[in-house]
Amino acid sequence: AIAAQYSGTTAEHLAAVHFLTSDFTGNVLFAGIQRCQANGGAVAGLAIWDVSDPKNPTELGFFDTGRGSRGVHEFTVGERNGRWYAYLAVPNSEVSGGRGDLRVVDVTDPRQPTEISDWGARRDAGLPVGTGQQCAPACRGSVPQAFLHSVALSADGTTAYLSYWDLGVIILDVSEPAAPRWVGRFAEPESAEGNTHSISLAHNGMLMLVGDETFGPPWGRLRLVDIQDPANPVQVGSFDTADSAAGTPGEQYAYTIHNPLTDDRDQNRAYLAWYADGVRLVDVSDASHPSEIAAWVPPQAPMVWNVAFSGDLLLVGDINNGLFVLRRA
Repeated sequence: AIAAQYSGTTAEHLAAVHFLTSDFTGNVLFAGIQRCQANGGAVAGLAIWDVSDPKNPTELGFFDTGRGSRGVHEFTVGERNGRWYAYLAVPNSEVSGGRGDLRVVDVTDPRQPTEISDWGARRDAGLPVGTGQQCAPACRGSVPQAFLHSVALSADGTTAYLSYWDLGVIILDVSEPAAPRWVGRFAEPESAEGNTHSISLAHNGMLMLVGDETFGPPWGRLRLVDIQDPANPVQVGSFDTADSAAGTPGEQYAYTIHNPLTDDRDQNRAYLAWYADGVRLVDVSDASHPSEIAAWVPPQAPMVWNVAFSGDLLLVGDINNGLFVLRRA
Protein backbone atom coordinates (compact mmCIF):
# COMPACT_ATOMS: atom_id res chain seq x y z
CA ALA A 1 0.00 0.00 0.00
CA ILE A 2 1.07 3.60 -0.56
CA ALA A 3 0.26 6.61 1.60
CA ALA A 4 1.03 10.34 1.40
CA GLN A 5 1.95 10.24 -2.29
CA TYR A 6 1.36 13.59 -3.99
CA SER A 7 2.57 14.57 -7.43
CA GLY A 8 5.54 16.92 -7.52
CA THR A 9 6.43 16.44 -3.85
CA THR A 10 8.78 14.62 -1.52
CA ALA A 11 7.75 13.07 1.81
CA GLU A 12 10.56 14.53 3.91
CA HIS A 13 9.76 13.11 7.34
CA LEU A 14 7.36 10.56 8.84
CA ALA A 15 5.91 9.82 12.27
CA ALA A 16 3.36 7.20 13.31
CA VAL A 17 1.33 7.83 16.46
CA HIS A 18 -1.40 5.80 18.19
CA PHE A 19 -4.37 8.05 18.98
CA LEU A 20 -6.93 7.29 21.67
CA THR A 21 -9.02 10.45 22.01
CA SER A 22 -12.66 11.46 21.81
CA ASP A 23 -11.98 12.72 18.28
CA PHE A 24 -10.17 9.71 16.85
CA THR A 25 -8.96 6.25 17.79
CA GLY A 26 -6.40 4.45 15.65
CA ASN A 27 -2.91 4.65 14.20
CA VAL A 28 -2.11 7.94 12.51
CA LEU A 29 0.70 8.57 10.03
CA PHE A 30 2.01 12.13 9.75
CA ALA A 31 4.12 13.03 6.71
CA GLY A 32 5.98 16.26 6.05
CA ILE A 33 5.34 17.16 2.42
CA GLN A 34 7.59 19.53 0.45
CA ARG A 35 7.29 20.73 -3.13
CA CYS A 36 10.08 19.56 -5.42
CA GLN A 37 10.05 23.01 -7.01
CA ALA A 38 9.94 26.08 -4.78
CA ASN A 39 7.28 27.81 -6.87
CA GLY A 40 5.57 24.72 -8.21
CA GLY A 41 1.87 24.07 -8.07
CA ALA A 42 2.06 20.95 -5.90
CA VAL A 43 0.63 20.76 -2.39
CA ALA A 44 2.88 21.55 0.58
CA GLY A 45 2.30 20.91 4.26
CA LEU A 46 1.53 18.10 6.70
CA ALA A 47 -0.32 15.03 5.41
CA ILE A 48 -2.32 13.02 7.96
CA TRP A 49 -3.36 9.43 7.19
CA ASP A 50 -5.19 6.65 9.01
CA VAL A 51 -2.93 3.58 8.88
CA SER A 52 -4.85 1.46 11.39
CA ASP A 53 -5.21 -0.99 8.51
CA PRO A 54 -1.76 -0.69 6.91
CA LYS A 55 -2.97 -2.45 3.77
CA ASN A 56 -5.58 0.24 3.22
CA PRO A 57 -4.32 3.66 4.34
CA THR A 58 -6.80 6.51 4.02
CA GLU A 59 -6.22 10.25 4.14
CA LEU A 60 -7.71 11.98 7.17
CA GLY A 61 -6.59 15.55 6.71
CA PHE A 62 -3.98 17.90 5.28
CA PHE A 63 -2.50 21.06 6.77
CA ASP A 64 -1.42 23.49 4.03
CA THR A 65 1.56 25.65 5.02
CA GLY A 66 0.44 28.32 2.56
CA ARG A 67 2.06 30.50 -0.03
CA GLY A 68 5.69 31.46 0.40
CA SER A 69 6.77 28.03 1.63
CA ARG A 70 7.89 24.75 0.09
CA GLY A 71 6.21 22.85 2.90
CA VAL A 72 7.24 20.85 5.95
CA HIS A 73 10.78 19.52 6.22
CA GLU A 74 10.95 17.85 9.65
CA PHE A 75 8.55 17.93 12.59
CA THR A 76 7.60 16.33 15.87
CA VAL A 77 4.25 15.38 17.38
CA GLY A 78 3.47 15.44 21.09
CA GLU A 79 0.67 15.44 23.65
CA ARG A 80 0.01 18.20 26.16
CA ASN A 81 -2.90 18.31 28.61
CA GLY A 82 -4.95 15.84 26.62
CA ARG A 83 -4.44 17.52 23.25
CA TRP A 84 -2.06 16.61 20.43
CA TYR A 85 0.16 19.10 18.65
CA ALA A 86 2.46 18.97 15.64
CA TYR A 87 5.49 21.26 15.69
CA LEU A 88 6.47 21.86 12.08
CA ALA A 89 9.71 23.13 10.55
CA VAL A 90 8.76 25.18 7.48
CA PRO A 91 12.16 26.36 6.20
CA ASN A 92 12.49 29.94 4.91
CA SER A 93 8.83 30.69 5.53
CA GLU A 94 9.72 33.87 7.41
CA VAL A 95 12.00 35.09 4.62
CA SER A 96 9.60 34.42 1.78
CA GLY A 97 6.21 35.00 3.32
CA GLY A 98 6.57 36.61 6.72
CA ARG A 99 5.13 33.70 8.71
CA GLY A 100 7.40 32.06 11.25
CA ASP A 101 9.41 28.99 10.27
CA LEU A 102 7.86 27.17 13.26
CA ARG A 103 4.18 26.33 12.93
CA VAL A 104 2.27 24.81 15.85
CA VAL A 105 -0.77 22.83 14.70
CA ASP A 106 -3.46 21.27 16.87
CA VAL A 107 -4.01 17.76 15.47
CA THR A 108 -6.20 16.40 18.28
CA ASP A 109 -8.82 15.86 15.60
CA PRO A 110 -6.61 14.65 12.74
CA ARG A 111 -9.42 15.36 10.29
CA GLN A 112 -9.27 19.06 11.12
CA PRO A 113 -5.67 20.19 11.75
CA THR A 114 -5.66 23.80 12.96
CA GLU A 115 -2.71 26.16 13.29
CA ILE A 116 -2.69 27.83 16.71
CA SER A 117 0.63 29.72 16.60
CA ASP A 118 3.79 30.38 14.64
CA TRP A 119 7.24 31.58 15.68
CA GLY A 120 10.06 33.17 13.71
CA ALA A 121 13.65 33.95 14.72
CA ARG A 122 13.59 37.43 13.16
CA ARG A 123 10.13 38.57 14.24
CA ASP A 124 10.13 37.05 17.71
CA ALA A 125 13.80 37.08 18.74
CA GLY A 126 15.43 39.78 16.63
CA LEU A 127 17.81 37.29 15.01
CA PRO A 128 18.74 37.36 11.31
CA VAL A 129 17.23 34.95 8.82
CA GLY A 130 17.98 34.26 5.18
CA THR A 131 21.30 33.73 3.43
CA GLY A 132 24.68 35.46 3.28
CA GLN A 133 25.72 38.73 4.88
CA GLN A 134 22.24 39.44 6.19
CA CYS A 135 22.90 36.57 8.64
CA ALA A 136 26.10 38.05 10.06
CA PRO A 137 27.33 38.04 12.74
CA ALA A 138 24.89 35.70 14.50
CA CYS A 139 25.23 32.87 11.96
CA ARG A 140 28.10 30.47 11.51
CA GLY A 141 29.73 29.08 8.38
CA SER A 142 31.35 30.10 5.11
CA VAL A 143 27.95 30.50 3.45
CA PRO A 144 25.70 31.41 6.39
CA GLN A 145 22.02 30.52 6.26
CA ALA A 146 19.34 30.86 8.92
CA PHE A 147 16.22 28.73 8.63
CA LEU A 148 14.41 26.15 10.74
CA HIS A 149 15.38 22.63 9.73
CA SER A 150 14.05 20.40 12.50
CA VAL A 151 12.13 20.39 15.80
CA ALA A 152 12.50 18.18 18.87
CA LEU A 153 10.23 18.13 21.91
CA SER A 154 10.83 17.36 25.59
CA ALA A 155 9.17 14.25 27.01
CA ASP A 156 6.61 16.33 28.91
CA GLY A 157 5.76 18.44 25.87
CA THR A 158 6.71 21.74 27.50
CA THR A 159 9.94 22.59 25.65
CA ALA A 160 10.78 22.71 21.95
CA TYR A 161 14.29 22.56 20.54
CA LEU A 162 14.65 24.21 17.14
CA SER A 163 17.55 23.24 14.87
CA TYR A 164 17.96 26.60 13.15
CA TRP A 165 20.88 25.66 10.87
CA ASP A 166 23.63 28.31 11.14
CA LEU A 167 21.91 30.00 14.12
CA GLY A 168 22.36 26.83 16.21
CA VAL A 169 19.66 25.50 18.54
CA ILE A 170 16.89 27.79 19.82
CA ILE A 171 15.02 26.61 22.91
CA LEU A 172 11.39 27.63 23.40
CA ASP A 173 8.90 27.20 26.22
CA VAL A 174 5.81 25.65 24.62
CA SER A 175 3.94 24.80 27.82
CA GLU A 176 1.28 27.01 26.24
CA PRO A 177 1.47 25.83 22.61
CA ALA A 178 -0.51 28.84 21.42
CA ALA A 179 2.15 31.19 22.81
CA PRO A 180 5.75 29.91 22.44
CA ARG A 181 8.29 31.85 24.54
CA TRP A 182 12.07 32.26 24.24
CA VAL A 183 14.22 30.33 26.72
CA GLY A 184 17.75 30.24 25.32
CA ARG A 185 20.07 29.51 22.41
CA PHE A 186 23.07 27.30 21.78
CA ALA A 187 25.43 28.94 19.29
CA GLU A 188 28.38 26.96 18.00
CA PRO A 189 31.92 28.37 18.18
CA GLU A 190 32.56 31.17 15.69
CA SER A 191 35.02 28.96 13.81
CA ALA A 192 32.39 26.25 13.25
CA GLU A 193 30.57 25.71 9.96
CA GLY A 194 27.20 25.53 11.70
CA ASN A 195 24.65 23.39 9.83
CA THR A 196 22.72 22.39 12.94
CA HIS A 197 20.64 19.61 11.42
CA SER A 198 18.78 17.86 14.24
CA ILE A 199 19.00 16.95 17.91
CA SER A 200 18.09 14.18 20.31
CA LEU A 201 17.72 14.48 24.08
CA ALA A 202 19.60 12.29 26.56
CA HIS A 203 20.17 12.16 30.33
CA ASN A 204 16.45 12.68 31.00
CA GLY A 205 16.36 15.85 28.95
CA MET A 206 19.44 17.44 30.49
CA LEU A 207 21.75 16.77 27.52
CA MET A 208 21.32 17.70 23.87
CA LEU A 209 22.94 15.56 21.18
CA VAL A 210 23.39 18.01 18.31
CA GLY A 211 24.20 16.79 14.81
CA ASP A 212 26.03 19.12 12.39
CA GLU A 213 25.45 18.01 8.79
CA THR A 214 28.54 19.45 7.12
CA PHE A 215 29.80 18.14 3.81
CA GLY A 216 33.55 18.63 3.92
CA PRO A 217 36.19 18.05 4.81
CA PRO A 218 36.05 19.26 7.50
CA TRP A 219 33.04 17.04 8.16
CA GLY A 220 30.10 17.43 10.52
CA ARG A 221 30.26 16.01 14.02
CA LEU A 222 28.15 15.30 17.10
CA ARG A 223 28.15 17.97 19.80
CA LEU A 224 27.09 17.20 23.37
CA VAL A 225 25.47 20.20 25.05
CA ASP A 226 24.56 20.51 28.74
CA ILE A 227 21.10 22.10 29.12
CA GLN A 228 20.61 21.81 32.88
CA ASP A 229 20.28 25.58 32.62
CA PRO A 230 18.34 25.83 29.35
CA ALA A 231 18.80 29.59 29.23
CA ASN A 232 22.57 29.04 28.99
CA PRO A 233 23.41 25.85 27.08
CA VAL A 234 27.07 24.81 27.25
CA GLN A 235 28.92 22.40 24.96
CA VAL A 236 30.74 19.84 27.09
CA GLY A 237 31.92 17.30 24.52
CA SER A 238 31.98 16.15 20.91
CA PHE A 239 32.29 12.95 18.91
CA ASP A 240 33.80 12.25 15.48
CA THR A 241 34.37 9.05 13.58
CA ALA A 242 37.94 8.32 12.52
CA ASP A 243 37.13 9.42 8.97
CA SER A 244 35.44 12.66 9.97
CA ALA A 245 38.21 13.53 12.44
CA ALA A 246 40.94 12.80 9.88
CA GLY A 247 39.23 14.83 7.16
CA THR A 248 39.10 11.83 4.82
CA PRO A 249 38.43 13.07 1.27
CA GLY A 250 34.83 12.43 0.31
CA GLU A 251 34.95 11.75 -3.42
CA GLN A 252 31.83 9.55 -3.74
CA TYR A 253 31.16 9.37 0.00
CA ALA A 254 30.24 11.71 2.83
CA TYR A 255 31.67 11.34 6.33
CA THR A 256 29.28 13.59 8.22
CA ILE A 257 26.66 12.85 10.83
CA HIS A 258 23.03 13.13 9.76
CA ASN A 259 20.64 12.14 12.58
CA PRO A 260 21.34 11.28 16.24
CA LEU A 261 18.88 9.09 18.16
CA THR A 262 19.04 8.41 21.89
CA ASP A 263 18.52 4.78 22.87
CA ASP A 264 14.94 4.49 24.15
CA ARG A 265 16.07 1.83 26.64
CA ASP A 266 19.24 3.46 27.89
CA GLN A 267 19.66 7.25 28.04
CA ASN A 268 23.43 6.79 28.16
CA ARG A 269 23.63 5.45 24.61
CA ALA A 270 22.92 6.94 21.21
CA TYR A 271 22.68 5.56 17.70
CA LEU A 272 24.09 7.92 15.07
CA ALA A 273 23.31 7.84 11.34
CA TRP A 274 26.62 8.81 9.76
CA TYR A 275 26.28 8.53 5.97
CA ALA A 276 29.34 6.63 4.63
CA ASP A 277 30.42 5.68 8.15
CA GLY A 278 27.16 3.80 8.68
CA VAL A 279 25.62 3.47 12.14
CA ARG A 280 27.68 4.34 15.20
CA LEU A 281 26.60 3.29 18.69
CA VAL A 282 28.09 5.71 21.22
CA ASP A 283 28.25 5.74 25.02
CA VAL A 284 27.33 9.25 26.22
CA SER A 285 27.25 8.50 29.97
CA ASP A 286 30.24 10.84 30.35
CA ALA A 287 29.18 13.69 28.09
CA SER A 288 32.66 15.19 28.10
CA HIS A 289 34.20 11.94 26.82
CA PRO A 290 31.76 10.05 24.57
CA SER A 291 33.10 6.72 23.35
CA GLU A 292 32.13 4.36 20.56
CA ILE A 293 30.67 1.00 21.59
CA ALA A 294 30.03 -0.52 18.18
CA ALA A 295 29.55 0.32 14.52
CA TRP A 296 27.94 -1.17 11.43
CA VAL A 297 28.57 -0.03 7.86
CA PRO A 298 26.58 -1.29 4.84
CA PRO A 299 28.77 -3.37 2.53
CA GLN A 300 28.27 -1.36 -0.66
CA ALA A 301 28.17 2.42 -1.26
CA PRO A 302 26.97 3.24 2.28
CA MET A 303 24.84 6.37 2.73
CA VAL A 304 23.05 5.91 6.07
CA TRP A 305 20.49 8.65 6.53
CA ASN A 306 18.38 7.62 9.52
CA VAL A 307 17.81 5.03 12.23
CA ALA A 308 14.66 4.01 14.12
CA PHE A 309 13.67 1.49 16.78
CA SER A 310 11.15 -1.34 16.57
CA GLY A 311 11.40 -3.46 19.70
CA ASP A 312 14.64 -5.44 19.53
CA LEU A 313 15.26 -4.29 15.97
CA LEU A 314 17.13 -1.31 14.58
CA LEU A 315 15.79 -0.01 11.27
CA VAL A 316 18.46 1.64 9.14
CA GLY A 317 17.53 3.84 6.20
CA ASP A 318 20.23 4.10 3.52
CA ILE A 319 19.86 6.48 0.56
CA ASN A 320 21.74 4.19 -1.81
CA ASN A 321 20.65 0.78 -0.53
CA GLY A 322 17.18 1.07 0.98
CA LEU A 323 16.23 -0.43 4.34
CA PHE A 324 18.41 -2.64 6.54
CA VAL A 325 17.06 -4.41 9.63
CA LEU A 326 19.58 -5.09 12.41
CA ARG A 327 19.36 -6.72 15.81
CA ARG A 328 19.96 -4.10 18.49
CA ALA A 329 23.05 -4.37 20.66
